[in-house]
Amino acid sequence: MRATLSDLIRLARGPRLWALGALSVLGAALEGAGFVMLVPLVDATLGGRATGQLAGAMEWLGPLPSLGTLLGIFVGLLALRACAEFLRKLIAFDIRMGIVDGLRHRAIAALVAADWRFLARQRQSDNRALLLTAVERAGLASASLFSLVTTGLNLVAVALAALVISPLFALAGVLAGGLVLLLYRGLRRNAGKLGEALTGRNKAVFGNLEKTLDGLRIIKSFGAEDRMVEEARSGFTDMRKVQRRYIAQSSLARLMLQIAGAIVLAAIVWFAVTRWSFDSAMLLPLIAIFARAVPQLAGLQEQWQDWSHAAPALHEVRALIETAEAAREQQGAGPAQAHTLEQAFEVRNITVQHRAGLPAVDRVSLEGAANSIIALTGPSGCGKSTLADVLGGLIAPDSGEILLDGKVMQPGDRHGWRSRVAYVQQEAVLFHGSVRDNLLWADQDADDAALHAALRRAHAAFVLDLPQGLDTPVGDSGRHLSGGERQRIVLARGLLRDPSLLILDEATSALDAAAEREVADAIEAMRGSCTILVITHRGVLSELADRTVAMDAGRVVS
Repeated sequence: MRATLSDLIRLARGPRLWALGALSVLGAALEGAGFVMLVPLVDATLGGRATGQLAGAMEWLGPLPSLGTLLGIFVGLLALRACAEFLRKLIAFDIRMGIVDGLRHRAIAALVAADWRFLARQRQSDNRALLLTAVERAGLASASLFSLVTTGLNLVAVALAALVISPLFALAGVLAGGLVLLLYRGLRRNAGKLGEALTGRNKAVFGNLEKTLDGLRIIKSFGAEDRMVEEARSGFTDMRKVQRRYIAQSSLARLMLQIAGAIVLAAIVWFAVTRWSFDSAMLLPLIAIFARAVPQLAGLQEQWQDWSHAAPALHEVRALIETAEAAREQQGAGPAQAHTLEQAFEVRNITVQHRAGLPAVDRVSLEGAANSIIALTGPSGCGKSTLADVLGGLIAPDSGEILLDGKVMQPGDRHGWRSRVAYVQQEAVLFHGSVRDNLLWADQDADDAALHAALRRAHAAFVLDLPQGLDTPVGDSGRHLSGGERQRIVLARGLLRDPSLLILDEATSALDAAAEREVADAIEAMRGSCTILVITHRGVLSELADRTVAMDAGRVVS
């Protein structure tokens, strides 16, 4: 808990946090002053003829203004406290949203800067659940903490006001309140466990939704709609059960505390009248104080439970950020340099091991001339894509070296080299938006002339004949286009950055013969303009190669 609390303080620190603290203290002080004001008000209503404890209190306070003046001061105190509370809530909201946005920004920045091997091991639906729901719950944790502190200050002010009026009464109330918080300690621990369970349920729901939405075609083709709906319903039901258990626990705690508060109030009043000889006029301010303290104590307990419930989400987000930052891709000492490939590349005795067992790439050595077309073939799982990832600078080998024009690529050089690499995979990845939007991911500053040229090089000039041209919507994942059209737009996007190395990873394996021929014609037209690495089992693209390299079990066999 200490680590989680320190995280929140670090995230919230700044002038706004100081302002929040000052307003909370001011509000509490005004609350206590308002209750102390009840003493002279009661005396004024009695025409200054107070007796017993009230007369003693008035003697201590000294001469005071008239009833009208006292009422004016009382209203002024309440109005000032209301203004302080208004400003406190606005600042608390700003701090909370700053924490939420700051956590999201830091988490996203850590993920996109992480090494590809780390990202490939991640279950992205879990990350989505953390970024969307857990971060919001972390914001709720901050709100609960701020409310907890404010309510605690208010209770201290109320206790001090009671102490001014009657030390004995104040001591009885403080002891009763402390006993209540001690008895409810188990509920707060259980709230933390329910918070951890809710984080797990959220991850499960996000994973199931991702599976459902990504697999709609398969689900419908198998007639499995009812099964997926039932799985989704079951996931949401499990999540709601956890949430309901927490709400029931919190509501029951508030109910019991309110009943207990009424019983304690009745007991203290009985003792005050029958045992402590309090006069009725003196009891009025004390009863008002106690009546205010009971719901505040219930609020304190509830806010403490809310904090305990939401704190695990902050812990999960912090863990994601820390692990992603620890896996940050190594950068060079200076700004990233854009490399070129003008003569040849060489892979020298590299090994890549993703997990325990046989390495994905095992002591591979390979050379290739610049501006040539090289086909990399072999059965599935033989290491072709891993070797391509190494050549493209996406991952660093565990051992061995990559040389570009005779110069060894250092770990910090990979980011700069990737700016000279275009990668086209089997599944054409297009983002929701227009053709222009998708092309500009490669070069935000490209003008229409550059976009047109890239489309023509990729044999994707059909875009220019569409009614909306570059501004034609592609649909979610490019579903408004055929497979061949999507792949050629993806190729155009890669060519927009004028790459030194173009990697085609099974780029035509999902296309029909006509679409494959369109892509092959585009590749043939690029011969000699850049180095092209074709990863394929068979097909037209392999026939274009100047050289074919066969792999098996992570080794080059021919």
